[in-house]
Amino acid sequence: MAGLALGSAAVVAPNTVAQAAAPADGVQATSGVQSGNRTTSSSNYRAGTFTPPAPGAYGPRFQAPLPSTRITGGTLANVSNYKSVVGVVTYDSTGVGWCTGTVIARNKVLTAAHCTVDFVGTARVIAGRNQLLTELPDGNWGIPDNSGGYVLEVASTWTHQGYNLAALINGTADKILDDVAVLTLKQNLPVEYTPVTLSEQGDQTYYAPDTAGEIVGYGVDSEIANDPNDPEGDDDPADETVLRRAAVTMKANEVCGRYGHYDANRMICAGGDMREDESVTTDTCGGDSGGPLFVNGKQVGITDWGYIPCGSFPGFYERISYYANSIKADLTRPALVNADWTGDGHTDLIARDTSGRLRLFTGRGFSNDGNGGFVSSKIINSGWGSAKRVFRVYNWNGDRKPSIMAVNTLGELWIYNNDGKGGILSGKRIGTGWGNFTALMVTNNWLGNNLPSLLVRKSNGELWRYTSNGSGGWLNPAGTRIGTGWNGFNLFLTPGAWKGDGLDVIIGRTSTGYLKMYQSDGKGGWTNPAGTQIGSGWGSYKNIITPGDWNGDNMMDMLGVNSTYSMRLYTTDGKGNWIDASGKVISSGWSSYNLVF
Repeated sequence: MAGLALGSAAVVAPNTVAQAAAPADGVQATSGVQSGNRTTSSSNYRAGTFTPPAPGAYGPRFQAPLPSTRITGGTLANVSNYKSVVGVVTYDSTGVGWCTGTVIARNKVLTAAHCTVDFVGTARVIAGRNQLLTELPDGNWGIPDNSGGYVLEVASTWTHQGYNLAALINGTADKILDDVAVLTLKQNLPVEYTPVTLSEQGDQTYYAPDTAGEIVGYGVDSEIANDPNDPEGDDDPADETVLRRAAVTMKANEVCGRYGHYDANRMICAGGDMREDESVTTDTCGGDSGGPLFVNGKQVGITDWGYIPCGSFPGFYERISYYANSIKADLTRPALVNADWTGDGHTDLIARDTSGRLRLFTGRGFSNDGNGGFVSSKIINSGWGSAKRVFRVYNWNGDRKPSIMAVNTLGELWIYNNDGKGGILSGKRIGTGWGNFTALMVTNNWLGNNLPSLLVRKSNGELWRYTSNGSGGWLNPAGTRIGTGWNGFNLFLTPGAWKGDGLDVIIGRTSTGYLKMYQSDGKGGWTNPAGTQIGSGWGSYKNIITPGDWNGDNMMDMLGVNSTYSMRLYTTDGKGNWIDASGKVISSGWSSYNLVF
């Protein structure tokens, strides 16, 4: 923090974003804002080529205390005393970035929005570590075996829809607003990682001037605020990703307001001002973003932003009292499956162009960024033009990841797993005789056993089910007939549990442009065998996609490419009801793609 520069965030200059949507290869875009010495960024960052740690246990639940004493103005923290504090680490092709977060439920982590939507890649939540990452003998930045801690993957994210990212990117924002996010994990954390207690909505008890607080996080020391990657020129990761704590005192709103960019409803500032007292230098710094501000053991703030150098002025935090209800609302949202090809919990899209190439469009996990939620695009494979069908399947091998399936001209069914970083691995043939079906679709959990199924329509209108055994094979290789009379539809969607009740659905489009929803009963039958109309006017759409959540509210969305080749976003409440049934355009220029999934 400054001293121990636990802190806000590292310096990142503003970047431009790849143009909305479909055309050429883009470059990953992050947002940054600087106004005077004010700064915000996604995380602290270390350049290089590193491999994310595999999910699971790394020995004891909590790492042993570190012997190092390299701290200025703060103290090392023992994670076993802060069981709710975790690291949020994101790897991409150029390096690794990290923030801090807190456990608020066994599968939920609270952090700052800029820690998840400003930086995309392969994300990990790391619990029980005093030092998040260590330089291993092979040069990777990871976790030594049996050294302690637990690693989990991110399934989806909720980002406060008021986060003013578009204005931060284009430089028109005077304040950073609603910088709050919740990560949903693919599995529950072990019970040893105890959820934090949050202050209640509207409770101002903890923010009175001179109230004693405590900041905790994996940020860099203030000595290295201007060079967070290598403070002492010795390339020693021990200077970074270390858990630290420091004492701070709350400041009055009129004091916080002197520094500019302050919103008294949403924010609080804490710490000292070196112009007034050079001995008061405790602050948060790069890598602490998203971490907690505690008062008497209760989390009352989320580390957000500050000034460079860390410790020169107070640090600024989001008030939990302003966001508590919004944060807790995500605890009860229905689970969904995102088409996440890169491993950060955000939905991505894959499109096939007229040359048979597959292009990955990386999603930010937040659509209010001035770019429709698109970060970048790149060609990931070629030679797919002759495939009769190409589609997405989730968790076919029990890996909790999406894969691509394809039916070739011989009627063979092939599966291509993804590497968790946006790439495609070599294919494997898993069936023959799949060329004559008139429709083919995928469900995630048709039988209520968390195993995906392929549903196919025969030329006589019969609907048949083929279910995975969870390890790449089949439960029922001969198939099971589950319906007749399905020839009235020209397109099918399988969004998973559309109504948020855990029961998968099929949505069919009629020749007149109506959408009808049919729901499984979780046992192989139907809850509404006659179907339920949920939309109209969809006849002109070239592609309709239900990839999970696109806009960042952690609820089901639908995307459609219309007759003018614009992509429109339609949002729901996660329970089968439309929030925006009219839709809005988020990108254009999709005419060169004959398939999007």
